[in-house]
Formats: sequence, C-alpha cells, structure tokens
Amino acid sequence: PYVCANEPRTNWPQLMQPVVSALVDTLPENASITEVAAQINGYGTNASNNVWQSLGGITFKSSQTPLVFDPVSTAAFGHASCTGVSVTFVAALRAAGVPARLVGTPAWEGDPDNGNHNWVEIWRETNGGEWSFVEAKPAGGGETLDNPCDKWFCNAAHFPAASGPNQTMVYAARFDRTENASIYPLAWDLANRDVPGVDRSADYYAMCSAC
Repeated sequence: PYVCANEPRTNWPQLMQPVVSALVDTLPENASITEVAAQINGYGTNASNNVWQSLGGITFKSSQTPLVFDPVSTAAFGHASCTGVSVTFVAALRAAGVPARLVGTPAWEGDPDNGNHNWVEIWRETNGGEWSFVEAKPAGGGETLDNPCDKWFCNAAHFPAASGPNQTMVYAARFDRTENASIYPLAWDLANRDVPGVDRSADYYAMCSAC
C-alpha cells in the first residue's frame, strides 16, 4: 500500500527505495524480517547506518501532526512527531518488502486529555506468522520486536482495563476496505471516520497489562 492513513499522497518510493536498498544490501541474503527491520530502524549490527541518518538525521518533535507526517515532509523538515516517524518507518519497511502498518491509540485510558500515540506493527515469520510492534527509533529507543514490555507504554498503567471507560483502545490502520469492520481513529481529525482499521485493543491489553 502507498499510504497509511490520511497523510498527503507523495512520491515517497522515489525517495525511499534507494535509501532502503543501500541499507538492506549490507545484510546477508537470508536475513530475517527481524534483521531487516532492525537495520532500517537503527538497531542492527551497524546501528549508526539507518534510515533516519540516511534521510539527513530525522529527529522526534512533538505536536507536528497533521502539518508534518508523510515521509517526504518528514525528510524535508528533518523531524516529526510519533505519527510522522511511524508513517516514515512503515514506508521504509514496505520499500524493503516487509509487511508493516501504522497502529496506535487515540486516547490513553479512554481519556483524550491523557494524550495519544502511534507506533508500528510488523508481520514476522515467528510463531507461524504474527504482528509484532516497535516504535520508530526517533520516538523510542532500545526496543525490540521480541519483548512487548520494553516499550515505555506497554504496561498496566497504560492498559488498566479490558473493557469499560478506562480501557485504552488500540487500532491498526488498514488499506483494504472490502472486509472492514472498524475504523482507524485519527487523533488529529476525529471527525474523519474514512480510514479503515482493525481493533487491536484486546491483543494489547493481553500483552501489556502483564508488564
């Protein structure tokens, strides 16, 4: 897919393909999806050689969405908030042939005053195939795809309830509309209900409430 949510439609493959190709060319031919994702994000064997540095040194800057959150704008400005760096990371992964999607919550503990957050899910070959999650490095740091609990937000404080008003709802953005049963709420445009989504709330409660 060429898009995650409602970000501006730009020709990001022309920007991303040569950058990502140079990164993955440093890996063995039999590299796993985990190794490819780690190299792109900057957790690989050569951590300084990553997409963020290759695009000029992209950093995290809060409250940038929706001004800056497509990959081309993120590279041009040199910064983005969690949504922008996540969308850029998804684009880089897709350029490498890695299935990836945007995921997040519009309101921690069901309260918009507690803020929102976005990160990335990656489809891996582990356990017969599963979605694992990680933040784009400018928004995270020191995270892995194997341990849910090494993300700052994956804990019982952020996922206190399996249902009810205090539940943290989590949704993954979806491109295919043909069998869509949910939406991906846009924290920056809550009136827009046009982006298909997958409700991942129960999965994240199960993973993070135990951390």
